[in-house]
Amino acid sequence: MTDATSDLWTLTPLRGEDLPQVAAIETTVFPEPLGLAELSALFVDPRTTYVVFKKDDAVAAYFGFQVEGPTAHVIANATHPDYRRLRLGWRVLAEAEPIARARGARWFLGEVRTSNTPQRTLLRRLGWQEIGLCPRFFGNGEDAYVVWRLLPDPDRGGKA
Repeated sequence: MTDATSDLWTLTPLRGEDLPQVAAIETTVFPEPLGLAELSALFVDPRTTYVVFKKDDAVAAYFGFQVEGPTAHVIANATHPDYRRLRLGWRVLAEAEPIARARGARWFLGEVRTSNTPQRTLLRRLGWQEIGLCPRFFGNGEDAYVVWRLLPDPDRGGKA
């Protein structure tokens, strides 16, 4: 099995030409995907950062967030189904932490569908906490867990 740490994977900022691939992944993995127009609007917003793992020119996994004050609010974290079980979801989250910190964020905040057990498990393993429940958060009426992670502080030896 190929590991995300191999030379095959490149972590890069999202580029405009990657947006159609991200939109396609959104459609594949999310019940309420962001469309190309919504992604394009986020892409040009200076508060927004997306990082992607690519294999050649194919987007395999991505993580997007917006920084507002000390909060980096999660937009999406997804891995293309063809590239699951390669630790890319974990790696893209971990790689995004110093990027968010450099943009002034002190923590990540997001929402996860209560039914999304794989994502919830991944986040818990990375030190995220479920801090609340938001009833009927999603358009289809599904509840969301509000999740939070204090970002490591490089000035304190990587401790939060």
